Amino acid sequence: MINKYIINFVLLFKSIYKKFGVNPEHLRIILSTKMKMDDRRPNVYSQQKQKKQKQVNNSSWLTMFFLCLTGLFFTFILGAIKTPYVGHTIYFSAFMVMLAITLISDFTNVLIDVRDNYIILPRPVSEATFTVSRILHIGIHTSKMALAISLSGMIFSFWQGPISGLMFLLEVLIATVLSIFLVNIIYLIVLKLTSPQRFKDFISYFQIIFSVSIFAAYYTLPRLINASMLENFDIKDIKILAIVPSMWIAALHELAVNFKTADTLTFIYSIVAILSPIISLWLVVKVLAPGFNQKLSSISASGDDSNIISSEGKGSSRGYMNAVAKLVAPKPIENAGFKITWLLSSRYRDFKVKVYPAFAYVPVYFLYFGFMQKKGSIADNWEGMKEGNMYILLVYLTSFVLTTVLQHVSMTERYKASWIYYSTPLRHPGEVLAGMYKAVIVKFYLPYFLIISTFSIVIWGPKVINDLILAFMVGVMYGVLVALFQVKGFPFSQPINLKKGGKMFVSFIIIAVPLGLGFLHHWAAKWEWAISIAAVIMTGAAWLMFSYYRKESWESLEMAD
Repeated sequence: MINKYIINFVLLFKSIYKKFGVNPEHLRIILSTKMKMDDRRPNVYSQQKQKKQKQVNNSSWLTMFFLCLTGLFFTFILGAIKTPYVGHTIYFSAFMVMLAITLISDFTNVLIDVRDNYIILPRPVSEATFTVSRILHIGIHTSKMALAISLSGMIFSFWQGPISGLMFLLEVLIATVLSIFLVNIIYLIVLKLTSPQRFKDFISYFQIIFSVSIFAAYYTLPRLINASMLENFDIKDIKILAIVPSMWIAALHELAVNFKTADTLTFIYSIVAILSPIISLWLVVKVLAPGFNQKLSSISASGDDSNIISSEGKGSSRGYMNAVAKLVAPKPIENAGFKITWLLSSRYRDFKVKVYPAFAYVPVYFLYFGFMQKKGSIADNWEGMKEGNMYILLVYLTSFVLTTVLQHVSMTERYKASWIYYSTPLRHPGEVLAGMYKAVIVKFYLPYFLIISTFSIVIWGPKVINDLILAFMVGVMYGVLVALFQVKGFPFSQPINLKKGGKMFVSFIIIAVPLGLGFLHHWAAKWEWAISIAAVIMTGAAWLMFSYYRKESWESLEMAD
């Protein structure tokens, strides 16, 4: 019903559309169809609730709810900073970044939906109608997200006064238009510099980088906002910020609430803020849109394997994999499971987008729990941390990476190809699973643990080596526990939305194992002999559990399903 009102409002300007060669009725049909598809399309928020439903309704409104929560966090930043100019600059910087991230996350379905080229263009639909429908769809989709993010900030601004509230609405409008423009510019530049296939790779890594950035900002911004460096801070003194759009937008608010004391630079920034969306819209409609449609055609011509990374591991990299597989998995079936896991984990974009951010989460968690929560300066907390046993927390946090990889290594959108596993005369499927687990350890966990260990030795000295060995063996044993109870599937053989209930209690028990052992490790760290003995015991326990995992039967897999 709400979508119907939105479309009716958009189509109030029929006479203007006709002057540009747009058919209003065709435009109504295209927009209503696209918005229905938006509500039915699964997304990152609705997939958790999807279960066995074949259709997701009101998915976009669920997304808006979660964006409202994110906007509430941004509003806390707006209220915490006493200088409005600084507060609005930071707020709209976060607003535009979040809007761009959400657009990129919905990239295939909204911004470069290549299905339009096959469904709409063969119909008697004019090029103008097609282009305007795409721009309006992106605009409506983005406006809904912008409204959700800015809702709490809007309420806060109107609470400060009607002038502040009305100016905030104008700021949101300008920030939304500029966000769409900047995302289009980024895409077209990347498409011009790279091939369509590499462009898909770029989007995947772009998602990874921004998801890590948002995660890090969530934990670090509150501490930075309370820092004394923001007190009596004049943002206009930093000349390089003159190129930042959020700086122009914040100048509008400064001009509205402090008109009498506003300087010349504030007036200039305000004029730029008002002119920038007009120029951006002209560039998008007249310059960028035609080229964008041509690039879409080149993307669709490159194939529909949107979940496959272009590099598949050839030459020296594959030779390295074969050498490692022969060394750690000499048995033929284990060797096959090892290579399948190694190769497919390098090919699937969806796997990388879900797993790779976990590698960055560990240092963020460490810095946050290590000294960001403590009082005093960051430098003083860092020096105090070097004198304690915080390296134990760091190395045990690496098990989070191992858990993330194991939870996704058996899932893929292309799971129907897994019939090959069940057509082979395997007596014990555990041999393939053992090869999969070894690949996860060797390719992901071990290199990452070595990097963290090197950092720990540099900071805390060689005395921590035996602690690192113990932590690694605890991590390996914990990984086997996760594999035994939560990963009942061959490498990349199960649908992503597969949810197995009834294991909540088991999950808590499994998580409690490294948590409890980590506390014991911290308590016993002062006794070197105790750590050495514990490392030997954990090595034996990990080997016994892995031997049991290698004997997994077909009956065990069927019971898990």
